[in-house]
Amino acid sequence: MNQKTNIRYLEKTFNYLANPDLRQRELSNNVLVIRDAEISGVNFIDLSWTNLHFINCDFIGAYQIKLKSLRHTTFEDCRFAGVVSWGIANALRYFRCKTGGRSIVLDYSGSSNVLFEDCDFVGPDSDPNHWGGIGSRGDATFIKCRMKWFSLAGYEQINLEGCETADVKIWTDSKANSGEDYFSSSVKIESSKLRGKFDMAASDLQSVTIKDTYLDFLDLSGAEIKNDVLIERVRGGYLNASAHSMGKLTISQCQILGRRKNFSFEVGMDSAEEVLIEHCNFGTDPTLSVGLGAGRPLEPNEWSTTPKNKYALIRNSTLPVMDASWLESRHLRLENNTIGSVDISNSRIGKLELSGNTISREVNLKGTHVKESKIQPLTKSQAKLDGSNIKLN
Repeated sequence: MNQKTNIRYLEKTFNYLANPDLRQRELSNNVLVIRDAEISGVNFIDLSWTNLHFINCDFIGAYQIKLKSLRHTTFEDCRFAGVVSWGIANALRYFRCKTGGRSIVLDYSGSSNVLFEDCDFVGPDSDPNHWGGIGSRGDATFIKCRMKWFSLAGYEQINLEGCETADVKIWTDSKANSGEDYFSSSVKIESSKLRGKFDMAASDLQSVTIKDTYLDFLDLSGAEIKNDVLIERVRGGYLNASAHSMGKLTISQCQILGRRKNFSFEVGMDSAEEVLIEHCNFGTDPTLSVGLGAGRPLEPNEWSTTPKNKYALIRNSTLPVMDASWLESRHLRLENNTIGSVDISNSRIGKLELSGNTISREVNLKGTHVKESKIQPLTKSQAKLDGSNIKLN
């Protein structure tokens, strides 16, 4: 940070910030511009600020700024180093701003319309316990920003457009944090590059939409997602969509070719009401699986009378190894896929359909029970039916 004039020595400006009523009397609602100032060493507590424009200012210190509210304010080429609370924020704009270390810049619930554009946020190291955080307890939009080792907050909505991240975590509300009336955030990511781990694990979310994005490792494991998940035209490494629950999961026109513990993609299909996977390429490496089932043996008392998954359709996709063992579904359909081998063993499925697939190795249906099935022609050496009630057509 370059040397700036401390806000205490900008006497008129300081008086206006410290006494909003004075400013209102003398300036009415005109925008107050604060340029080349260091805001540090002074407490601004329980004040309401509005119509401010900070240019090339440094905010330094912890818990010295704790406002009641901040509205219609722009930060341009500013730097933050510390802990800042804006109170209830509305219509905030950050342009080319920077923050680093364990800094936290946040607001209160009830905030809205917070935008970051062309900003840089960098934590001190790769330990998540040391990261800082920025965003809003309302909705936060990040456009063409760069983030590394940082948490992005958005209790109601988080939008990323044209951003580049490296090891970033989403910071959302939860029942443990706010009780029964907690916010569940909608997350939307478009045209971005997510390097390292993009962590949404164990989050309480409203919905997730990711489009036209590159990723190394997207983690949704253990998340609770009230509505739908849409992943479209995404390419890259490893995708763990093993949420505890979600509405409809759609994965379309994706290329997921990475490796993590012998998986490129994992989802418990029985955690989603509906699943559609279409026009996706998961590669042809026979040591790399696409995990779609429970991934573990189920005890007799764990089987559901009515599975959560109503319908799962996988079509026009390439899968090296499809592992849907221990799956519960009312209707599973595989259509026009190219698959190395298929494992749907030890499953409970209402209606099972395999149609028009090219399967080069085995189809394991051992121990699987269905109410009805329609299976494409398989060779005797392909089909493994021990303990199953399936009759080949």
